[in-house]
Amino acid sequence: MSSTETKIRPRLLVDIVSDPVCPWCYVGLKAFQRAHDRISDDFQVLPRIRAYQLNPDTPMEGVDREAYYAKKFPDKAQREQMVLSLKAAAAGAGFIFDPLVPKHLPNTRKAHQLIRLAHFDGAQERLAEKLYSAFWDDGADIGDEEILVAIAEAAGLDPDNAKADFANPKNANEVLAEAAAFRQAGVSGVPTYIVNERTGFSGAMPPARLAEALKQAAAKTPGAG
Repeated sequence: MSSTETKIRPRLLVDIVSDPVCPWCYVGLKAFQRAHDRISDDFQVLPRIRAYQLNPDTPMEGVDREAYYAKKFPDKAQREQMVLSLKAAAAGAGFIFDPLVPKHLPNTRKAHQLIRLAHFDGAQERLAEKLYSAFWDDGADIGDEEILVAIAEAAGLDPDNAKADFANPKNANEVLAEAAAFRQAGVSGVPTYIVNERTGFSGAMPPARLAEALKQAAAKTPGAG
């Protein structure tokens, strides 16, 4: 290839099916960002963050997170081991967080609406990172509209657009339908990565392993065009 030629990189469409209240999804987002850097010379990576609700029956006002997980995982030793595993996985993805910081477990429908809205502004990754950080690092209630509007504004979105989106039942129903569709399609754990709308795999992997998994999935599927 001469110095005047431009390398043509195939498109790699990566749907990241996730839920902001899933700590493994925070690890998965950070790992994806590093994996993206590893394969950006070979692919034009186009991420889309898609809606999934781990706890779709959570009331809109949310619940006490500690009580919820104590009921879901009654073995205290198991819960403590999960925290250690999450901290180790986060370190492998190049960051530090404490999974015990959030005390409130919100319904994530409105958070997903905001993530979806950000996609149309080309700010989805930036918004998602701020959203995850607000919940996991600051313990913010990301089910609260005022908090979500502030996060949207900090990510460079128009706050009035966010408010209008929350007020539109059609947008809420589209998010719920997307989350339900992934569940019906067999997604039972997140993060799940779907490459070129064909090949999918789940799990919060270290960046190097995730980069390799993305390349292997790309080899099995045609480009996104």
